[in-house]
Amino acid sequence: MGSPLSPQARRWRTIIVTVPIIAATSLVLYKRLVLGEPRRTLNPDQKIIPLPRSHNDVEDHSKSQ
Repeated sequence: MGSPLSPQARRWRTIIVTVPIIAATSLVLYKRLVLGEPRRTLNPDQKIIPLPRSHNDVEDHSKSQ
């Protein structure tokens, strides 16, 4: 990689990474707690298809169907 970041640059990086996470979390909590929006849940009847792990799995999966 590059040279180590200065303490000031590390602070800025931390701020740049954490502020959007805090904002998104706060928005979701506001909608749920203040506006009364229900929690998002997974539908238990919905079938979940696992993603292939590598390119070879994609080829093998398409051949089997």
